[in-house]
Amino acid sequence: MSAGQLFNHERINMFLQEHCAVTVAENRNPSFPYSTEDLLDAAGLSLIIRQQSVQLGEPAGYVVGTLFAKRYSVLIMGLVASISLFDTPLSLRPGALRFRLTDAGIMRYEAERAASGEYTVNDMTARQARLAGYQELLLEHLRQVFGAVSGYTGAKEKVMWSLVAHNLHTLYGQLHTHRELWDSETRGLVISQDYNILLQPEKPDELSMRFRRYEHPQGQSPPFYLRTHCCLAYRIKTGPEAGEYCSTCPRLSPEERRLILNS
Repeated sequence: MSAGQLFNHERINMFLQEHCAVTVAENRNPSFPYSTEDLLDAAGLSLIIRQQSVQLGEPAGYVVGTLFAKRYSVLIMGLVASISLFDTPLSLRPGALRFRLTDAGIMRYEAERAASGEYTVNDMTARQARLAGYQELLLEHLRQVFGAVSGYTGAKEKVMWSLVAHNLHTLYGQLHTHRELWDSETRGLVISQDYNILLQPEKPDELSMRFRRYEHPQGQSPPFYLRTHCCLAYRIKTGPEAGEYCSTCPRLSPEERRLILNS
């Protein structure tokens, strides 16, 4: 790896580890014992969901499955952030996406660079074509994983997809706002175009959703998007989220949301 490649690798890892719980690695680390392959295997999926269930206080299966999707959406944020900020696609091969379970069912991830190499910012047409191809692979990946998890836990796939879409909208909102993350003014254009391809495609897909924007009446918090479906975190019995509603939850009344934001 050249000095320039090493510098970019360190920048990617610094951002993805902090914001998306993703480590980009050249070689497999045994501390990440599971991979997407395990989620598509009946015995492996049962073991993973059972472990998460115990960590969450053994709520109903559909609660575990729904929260799995919320946790997994963090990985998906990392995959697209790696492209939009650093022009570096990460591999979607099932064995190349690995994870471990930590406290309260939270997941940390390990990923590999895709063999296809970096995206260009000098030819937007070529970039858009490559990203559209990556998007199709990503959608198929999620269809397989969510189909398996939904079938085992009873979680609703529509809800699972909505949790991913919400976090991706939130991510791109932050990438637009925090200009200190950009390496050039061109990066802002790249982020906007990537957003349109992934979340506003000409042909609607499972991630093509709209979310209502919320602004605090007194401006005491940055604006954010409200979820269309509850993640069911209030149904779990252990961990920091136990019995609590998220500030983005659609179940909250305006007064309840303000109380959470002001607390």
